[in-house]
Amino acid sequence: MLAKIFAIALSLSAPRNAPEFPFEKTAEAFLAAHGLAGKSAGEVDFDGVLAQHFLSAPVGMFELRYPIADLDKRAGDLTKCARALIDAQEHLLDWLKPAGVDQKAAREDLKLVQKWIAGLREGQFQKLKDAGGKDWMELVPCPDATKAAQKRLAVALGDGSQFATKRDAAESVRLLLMPARKEFVEFVCFAGWLNESDRSYYWVEGLPHWSSASLGADQVIALEFGGASAKPEDYAQGTALGELLGQQVVQLALNALFERVFADRAPTAFVHGLSMNLVIDQFGQVNTRVDGDTRGRQTQKREVFVPGGQSEGGQLSKNSADTRWRETQGSDHFLKILKLAQHEGGEADKKLKNRLAAMGVRNDKGTEPLAIPAPFFGAAASEKKVPDEYQGDFSECLRAYKSAFLYYLQTQAGGTDKKSREKFAQLLCKLADPGAGTDFEPLFGPIYEGVVLSDVECSKNSLEGRFLAWLPGGR
Repeated sequence: MLAKIFAIALSLSAPRNAPEFPFEKTAEAFLAAHGLAGKSAGEVDFDGVLAQHFLSAPVGMFELRYPIADLDKRAGDLTKCARALIDAQEHLLDWLKPAGVDQKAAREDLKLVQKWIAGLREGQFQKLKDAGGKDWMELVPCPDATKAAQKRLAVALGDGSQFATKRDAAESVRLLLMPARKEFVEFVCFAGWLNESDRSYYWVEGLPHWSSASLGADQVIALEFGGASAKPEDYAQGTALGELLGQQVVQLALNALFERVFADRAPTAFVHGLSMNLVIDQFGQVNTRVDGDTRGRQTQKREVFVPGGQSEGGQLSKNSADTRWRETQGSDHFLKILKLAQHEGGEADKKLKNRLAAMGVRNDKGTEPLAIPAPFFGAAASEKKVPDEYQGDFSECLRAYKSAFLYYLQTQAGGTDKKSREKFAQLLCKLADPGAGTDFEPLFGPIYEGVVLSDVECSKNSLEGRFLAWLPGGR
């Protein structure tokens, strides 16, 4: 039986007079397509459904599950996702390397797995028989050395060894990849049908527009964007992710990985900022439709870097056109647009004591900058009262801000690039340590010579204050 999913991260609202989405009927469509028509919830086992109808594809710390019905025509999506995810774990090792942990064995294992995945071809999967629940390394020719390397790599990343700590049992992250919108929506509706006590988490009017959903410990990822139509009967309409496939899957997968490894020690915004920046390192940009201004028929929950906080529930794909915040697609960690916003914030409110500590956000018409004062991180940050017409720009501002701040931590906060990367790696390792407690902010002081994460004045005695002072001249 499915465990309870995390609370929904987004507040969703359907258009007025919109017909209610047929959740039960959609769940029945899933049941019928999987030979379960007429069954009661008590007669259906979730893991049994995965074992019968999904291929298992371990990729380092990730355990991918892919519908066997899609292997004939869409096996290419599986191999693309696998390549992106194994490469992402190489970049993660790059981040952790300055902490001084011996990575030689893990690197060698990763290279073996990486080479095998790079050599996979769609045709190897198109005629597989009885693939449900089986490991793809057993179904497609794979050297025994590579199989052993995959198992060791999963343990090395999952048991905390590469994070300079050690867990009693290795963690893994199961990702359920849904190539088509129809499969994604019907699967989540099926989860609600199966779990009546938690149905309200799954059967939500915004579901047809989600890009992912957390089902207990599993992350379900749609490989198509939802259609713009609000009509319930059009839930199967989707748009291919195209060149964004790797970025989107890696960001969502890393969100799940960091949440599992860091547990309650890292707030959601910090986790999502890490994932964004690793995507930038890997792809040279981050133009995903996971966060930021996702307004279409919904509004997004705001969050600052407060202690605690997990990834939560369904996430929506973006329906509107790109904003001014995405002109560089994050290739510069959004520094250019943040400098402009910082200048606009200082001009919009000249009474501010620290004019560097304000971001200027614009209304939906793109005019009349409004100053939103920092801090945005930690206990010093308070809830920002932002008028509705400024919410979209503010959401994009926060998305950019967390990426830029984490880039500053990783490359500038230690004085030199080398020392900054060492301290950043130490911070990641400390966050992964189960013995570090659950308080987020106290972890910074010992690593950064007593400098706190943030303070109300955004002073030079805080990392956020130093970031804001550095920003005008930054890269």
